[in-house]
Amino acid sequence: MSKEFISCLMHVVVGTYRQKNFLTADIRSQLHGYMSAVSKSKGMNMVALGGAENHIHFLIALPAKLSVESSILHLKQSSTTWLRQNFELLRFFSWDKGFAAFSISRSQLDSTLLYIQNQEQFHWNKSFQEEYVGFLNFHHLPFKESTLFEE
Repeated sequence: MSKEFISCLMHVVVGTYRQKNFLTADIRSQLHGYMSAVSKSKGMNMVALGGAENHIHFLIALPAKLSVESSILHLKQSSTTWLRQNFELLRFFSWDKGFAAFSISRSQLDSTLLYIQNQEQFHWNKSFQEEYVGFLNFHHLPFKESTLFEE
C-alpha cells in the first residue's frame, strides 16, 4: 500500500474541577466552536461536543501523528486559558486532572453522536459520577471509586 489510512474516533469525557457547575449551554456552545478551531489547527476533527454544566463529552477524530493523551491535554490546556480569558465568572476555571477516552467504531458513530448531543436530557436522571463510573465499568477499566473524583 502506498498510503496510510487511519480512522481513530475517540469519545472523550472531561469533568470540571470538583464537578462545579460552570458550563452553561451558551458557554458549551462557544466552547465547541473554540475547540473545533483548535482541533483543526492540530490536524484533528472535532465531530461533536455536548455535555452538562459540570462536564463535557466530545467526539474527535485523531490523526496518526498525535497520541490520545497529547491531543486531549492540549485541548484541555488551551480551553482552560480561553475560558478564563473570555468569561469573567470563569477566571479561576480548571478541568479535573484526568479524563476518559474510549475508541469507537464506525458502526457506533450514530449512537455516540446522539448520546453526546442529548447529554442535558440524559442527566435529568443520572449524575455525572454515575455516568462516568458506568463508562469505566462498561469498558472494564480498573479504578478505585474512593479516589476517582477530586474532593
